[in-house]
Amino acid sequence: MSKILIVVDAADKKQIALTRGIELAQVMGADIEAVAFTHEYLKAASVEPASQTKIKDYLIKDRSDWLKSELEKFDCSGVKITRKVVWSKQLHQWINKRCQQQDYLTVVKTGHRSDTFYHTSTDWHLLRECPAPVLLVAEKKWRKTRPILAALDLSSRKKSKQKLNQLVLQTAAHYANQFNRELHVIHVLHISTVLQDLDLIDRKALVAERKADLSPAIAKICAEYGLGKQQIHILPGEIHKVIPSVADKIKADLVVMGIVGHLSLTAHLLGNMAEKVLTHLRTDVLALKPAIK
Repeated sequence: MSKILIVVDAADKKQIALTRGIELAQVMGADIEAVAFTHEYLKAASVEPASQTKIKDYLIKDRSDWLKSELEKFDCSGVKITRKVVWSKQLHQWINKRCQQQDYLTVVKTGHRSDTFYHTSTDWHLLRECPAPVLLVAEKKWRKTRPILAALDLSSRKKSKQKLNQLVLQTAAHYANQFNRELHVIHVLHISTVLQDLDLIDRKALVAERKADLSPAIAKICAEYGLGKQQIHILPGEIHKVIPSVADKIKADLVVMGIVGHLSLTAHLLGNMAEKVLTHLRTDVLALKPAIK
């Protein structure tokens, strides 16, 4: 039996992640592990260790009672749910370790898509480090007629990227099938803005040439997944602008994309392309990473 890990945020009054996670579990026949977090720096409270333990126990019980009451507000019929409250300030560390110990269909969490020079959010840590797929949920409700968009990198010749493309396609197709949605595919043709500004290339001719090069791969995808031309989007531009633009245009509920985690200082400061896309998207995003051998 597959399992979904839902991060239940006490600060989220609408409980968007819980709503989406229960919906996924009911459609996909998965169990749910609902986890909430609580933590206080008790050592700074100038109280005895015994009192610190009592306070900790009280806060955990209080959060546990809250989690139980939140779950009782939802129709969870047909779904097996386990509850857990964790004493931890570093949510991503516990989640990552948990996902190393157990297999999860996905981790569902309300998305907080902001990053600064000084701070890396829990979302970014999960995207870079979590071994399980991560579903960052937006505030919008899913609509029955809205499509699912798979973002691919079809120009790469690396086997790892090609395998990730296949994983993204298979996963997006599975979600589309489970929720009876139309599947769309997008690939962005990156063209150097510097060369364009210097008039060193014929942009129109280059776009036509690259589309022709991708024609066999596109034909294979269409045949394998039963897609029509209107479901394929091959467009030039900046990836972090084109993907959100197309997602908005077709009114997608979910964008499925591959992401490669980076832990270097450079990656922290600049962010990889997937993270740049995420800051512009206003849909749910399911981020997949390459399979770990």
